[in-house]
Amino acid sequence: MAKALISQYVGLDLVVFTAHGADAFGFLQSQLTQDVDRLKSGKAALAGYCTAQGRLLANMVLAPTGASDAITGIVQREILPNFLKRLRMFVLRSKVTLEPAERQVSGIVVEKSQLAQVAQALDYNLPQAVWDTVHSDDGIWIAAPSAVATLARFWWVADLSQAAALSARLGKDLITHESGDAWAVQDLQAGLPWIHDTTVDLFIPQTINLDLTEGVSFTKGCYPGQEVVARAHYRGTVKRRMHLAQTNSTSALINPGEDIFCPADGPNPCGRVVNVARDGEKSWLLFEAPMKLTLTGESGALRVGSVDGPMLEIADLPYAITTER
Repeated sequence: MAKALISQYVGLDLVVFTAHGADAFGFLQSQLTQDVDRLKSGKAALAGYCTAQGRLLANMVLAPTGASDAITGIVQREILPNFLKRLRMFVLRSKVTLEPAERQVSGIVVEKSQLAQVAQALDYNLPQAVWDTVHSDDGIWIAAPSAVATLARFWWVADLSQAAALSARLGKDLITHESGDAWAVQDLQAGLPWIHDTTVDLFIPQTINLDLTEGVSFTKGCYPGQEVVARAHYRGTVKRRMHLAQTNSTSALINPGEDIFCPADGPNPCGRVVNVARDGEKSWLLFEAPMKLTLTGESGALRVGSVDGPMLEIADLPYAITTER
């Protein structure tokens, strides 16, 4: 049997929220690290939500809805309630409503060489460039970053009826269902982190490379934590960055927030796990640590969980880790 054109990754640990109302754009502009007006051009964007001390309470993908008074967001499932609760504290007289949406997020992967065939099957084109969006009767398609040049990745936001209708229309010969864990591995390989409940209030945006993935605007104006984030950028005080690694351990004890150790430097932890996902006998991790360890080769063998825990093999991210000026 020929391979299906579309791989749909289900069971993602991501959920959808909406901000709608006359002040939706202005309110989020005042709260998030991203220049939310960017969405008015039809592009999606990464964004962070910080404390006054510049530490991330959440990060998300924002997408336009086609309406001037509504924005769709994708965020990690377990942090959504507290994220919305805190945002609502600052609504005051703004005309904006923030609420969970009865829609689901799937990951979609297509070989780029087959995009024309997929467009014919769908009867419309999927977005071509990363962060481009397409709105259709089937839902919202957002082009996601990919670590593999030959693969196009998309977040597909749809309600249950839209998802069922598309699956029925395409049939099992054109679309197959894959594990959400496999999509999570692809996110990590693309250098896309997600804040979990165990990592809330731990990282500034630069620590998880949000500035390197177009998730921070340094020209948009004020938002909570903006002074701290801008100071770290302009004064060149970012000494820690997020990196990708793999380990042969599939231990369920490796979780976001777990300590990273450099045995050569003694028993104290030198970093933390940002995200982890498992692929067969391997675990993939995004972790943060001092750049002097990870970029200069001074790290020796980094380990996770303890000084004699699983050894990390550092892998390349699809974007450059830069030092601050």
